[in-house]
Amino acid sequence: MRKTIITFITLVALTGWIAPAEASAIDHGKRVTLLMKEYSGHTDFQMINLGRLGLSVVKAAMSRSSDKDAQELLSLMRDVNQVSIASYDDCEASVKRDFESRLSKVLKKDFLLVEAKDGDEKVRIFAVPTDDGNDIKNLIISAPGSGALICVSGLIRTSDVAGFLETHSK
Repeated sequence: MRKTIITFITLVALTGWIAPAEASAIDHGKRVTLLMKEYSGHTDFQMINLGRLGLSVVKAAMSRSSDKDAQELLSLMRDVNQVSIASYDDCEASVKRDFESRLSKVLKKDFLLVEAKDGDEKVRIFAVPTDDGNDIKNLIISAPGSGALICVSGLIRTSDVAGFLETHSK
């Protein structure tokens, strides 16, 4: 029932039926994933959505790996419950522009964590914090020049990320 209500509220927010203040309370990861699903019917817009079952298969394979990096990545993903990936580089220019325009309306600049540029290419990483502000509940990576978008939903503990970065920055 709760999932149905959240889906309805998200659809309402995406179509603009409620006030922006109310829409801001809606999970950005779900809004991005719904937008991807909406565009997945367009020619050359490809989407992969790994829910709990798909991620459990990936996590099980990673847990059997002897690779140290895979094990560390697995610890970062322990509370991630959905990963959605879209590739739209080969779409018609009008579809690309429309998708990117709608995506920019969903993603708040407040949540922009990093923007990196290399010539004309840029990558934006958005991190939506949990209500207490201590962890991340959605991580969204957008590379519009490459026509790529990744949305990671679930709990990502900042303490785990800090530990991962500390061991890999040496």
